[in-house]
Parts: sequence; structure tokens; C-alpha cells
Amino acid sequence: MYSGFSRKAVLAGAAAGLLALAGCSNTGASEGDTGGAGKLTACVTTLFPTGTFAEFVTALKSQGEKRNMSFDVQHVNNDSSKENQVLSACATRQVDVVIASVVSPTGSVASLQRLESADIPVICYNTCLNPPQDQQLAAAFVTNDQVELGERAAEAATGYIKEKLGGTAKVAYLTCETYDVCKQRRQGLDKGLAGVNATVVAAQEGFVVDKATPVATSILTAHPDVDVFIAENEDGVIAAANAIKARGLTGRTVVFGIGMNPTVAGLLLAPDGVVQGTIGQDAASWATEVVEIADAIRNGRDTGPFHHYTPGPGFSHDDPGPVRQYLQTQSG
Repeated sequence: MYSGFSRKAVLAGAAAGLLALAGCSNTGASEGDTGGAGKLTACVTTLFPTGTFAEFVTALKSQGEKRNMSFDVQHVNNDSSKENQVLSACATRQVDVVIASVVSPTGSVASLQRLESADIPVICYNTCLNPPQDQQLAAAFVTNDQVELGERAAEAATGYIKEKLGGTAKVAYLTCETYDVCKQRRQGLDKGLAGVNATVVAAQEGFVVDKATPVATSILTAHPDVDVFIAENEDGVIAAANAIKARGLTGRTVVFGIGMNPTVAGLLLAPDGVVQGTIGQDAASWATEVVEIADAIRNGRDTGPFHHYTPGPGFSHDDPGPVRQYLQTQSG
């Protein structure tokens, strides 16, 4: 629960325009209503300029314009040094709020401490600090239930293994477990795969397409009998598919994963069926939650619990309708 995050807000009052991010979508404001408060100016950091982050930024700007909010978006490219520079500049500029997917659950602490010292509230989305510093230095965390994402992805893979492979499979992982959220996904994946005879032959980090593709290729070179690749993020899904095709294993090895973007959607719709299924992260829902939270703080309303979980839609090669609907929303 959060209301009146910063000392500036206490001194100047909520109507002075200092905004914090932390809360929930049932805060009671109607679209376009700012409660008489001034314009919200926010710094936004993304780990990468593409994929889910691009979807989030597009939705954030679209929804924020209706609520008198402006966003200065900076892509830190998973670089702690750049993140520190960007957030230091945000502190110096005295923006109203910072919206961040942090680079490191431990290495980003100093940057958020600097923002706290400057009385600038922070909202985490997608990734945040480790407990207990997350709730000490951020007002809210908008994300998905990561364990559930993993369980659902594993459930899809398990169904395939039972139906197509007789319940036994050799499995390889592309991971993103530098991030705590991906460790949680792995918990769900391992739990979900317990119902079949799955032998994990490799698990290596690979969560950016350009770097993950050679990792996946090396795994398949060493283990050409891999039946199922499981990727912990959307770039891993793409990288695994690239490697399967490059190694001539189309029709032999398939991909399941977590994360969705237009490239993954195209792979799901491809006739070759290399990518069989994925559980998406609804970036537009992240944006909706963030905007509602910011507006609640601006108007001095209670923001609810620290964690705010948004739904994760499932997509399948065998059910192309939702995939096509997703692509329509992206083109619109």
C-alpha cells in the first residue's frame, strides 16, 4: 500500500504535481481525469528498445497522453553504467516519477537510493530489486506472476511431450536467470515438467537474439537429439528457432517459451511448426496499471499492495486465431 511517497509531496501537497508510481488499477479515476493535478513528467527506462519493451512504451505514451502525462524514454541496453547515468540525470532534473525495469536486482540499488534521496518516487515494471530493498526503494512493482508463466509454458510443453513423444523428451533451456524474475520462471518450468520424463541436457544463458542464437546453435551441435527447447524470454524463443533451422532440425526439435512479440507471432504462424507455443506478457496491461498508479498518487488516493500482477495470454501454433489477433493489435 502506498500514498504520499515522497517528502516533497508531504511538504507541497498532492495537488502540487509531484507524482509517485505505486498502486493498482481500481483506483477509481475515469480515463482523462487528472483530479485537477498538473502534468506528470516521468523518466522511463527500458532494458532494450524492442519487443515487449517497445510495446510497453507505445501503450504508455498512448494512455498517458489522455491523463496529462509525458514520458522521457531512455533505453539502457542492459548496461548498468548507462542505467546509472540515466537515473542520475533524472534525479538532477527533478522529474515527478521514474518508471524503471532495472538492470540488476542488486547492482541497481545505488541508482534507486539516489532517486530516493532526491525525493523522486520509483515504479518498477518487469524487473525490480531483490527483497527487501524493492519495497524500501520503489513504490510498486507491476509485473506478471513469473512462476505461473513458467508453469503454463511447461504445461504446454508437457502436453506436446505426452502427445507427440510418448511422455519422454530431451530438453534444453535458454535462460535469462541473471534476472530474479527468470529464476522464478525456471521454478515454474521445472515444476511443470515434473509430470513427464524430461531429461535436461543443457541450460545456458541466452536472452538477446544476437548472443543467444550461437548459444542455442552450440547446444544443438553438442546435443542434436534435443526434442524440446524451452526459452525463458521472447528473444530466446527466436534464437532457439534460428538455431533449429540452421542445424537442419526442423521437424525434429520444437520450441516452447515465455514472451511474445511480432517476430515470435510470425514463427507461431509459420507452417513448419518450429515454435509450438509461448506464454506472453501483456505490455499494454503493464502500461494501464502504471498510468492508474501514477494518477492515484497524483491525486492522493491509496494505491493498494506493492505487487501488481497482470495477465499473461497464451499463444499456440495449433490455435492461430489469438496470434493473428495479437498481430492486429500491433499493427493498429
